[in-house]
Amino acid sequence: MQAIPVKVKNVNVYPYVDWSGGGIGPVILPVIEGASGTYAVDTLIISVFYNLDLDSVSQSAKLGMHQRYVAMGETEDEPPFTTPWMYCTNTSDQPQFGRTITMNKPESEAINMGTTVEPAYITLGPLTDVTVSQLFPPPAIGEIMLIENGSGNVIATKTGTPHEMGIEVTGGKRFGTLRAGMKNIMITGKNKEGKTFTMGNLTCLSPNEPALFLQEFRF
Repeated sequence: MQAIPVKVKNVNVYPYVDWSGGGIGPVILPVIEGASGTYAVDTLIISVFYNLDLDSVSQSAKLGMHQRYVAMGETEDEPPFTTPWMYCTNTSDQPQFGRTITMNKPESEAINMGTTVEPAYITLGPLTDVTVSQLFPPPAIGEIMLIENGSGNVIATKTGTPHEMGIEVTGGKRFGTLRAGMKNIMITGKNKEGKTFTMGNLTCLSPNEPALFLQEFRF
């Protein structure tokens, strides 16, 4: 299941500055103060996904899309929290921030950055007429359509024990917001023989182009 977002309050958001100089660093003023919303942290194999969604807020300075920010606040039980630096992925009055960190890749930027994740996998076979949907967690019944009429490939990671298998999806019509860390993903398509291919229990590792979905290979 996906991580359950935790309600947060008194959230201040600051521009992230990587200060490596000596003495007193620059004075950083918050761009958002006293906000509330939700914060979620989830993991997949060697990746950690961070997402912060804030309710309607006023901004003392305009947020920058894909700029780096850090947030500090309190949970409903009032323990304080501080996020790692995250990218702003929505600059509206209901801003969103997110980041994916992959172990052994400290500068990994595989979330909503418009960049391509370097393929660390091999292609096993092409797919056409690809449909991507997210199943509701039980006991609910149903699904949400995410991508329709895409193309792609069945893939497997080059390293790992066990290896991970999954699907990369290119093009197609997107519905709603596809986000890194989304689970319970089901993908169907047609292989080169024209037969229907289905893979479930996938997690979105990257929502970019191509979108990347992986599952653990089970012997």
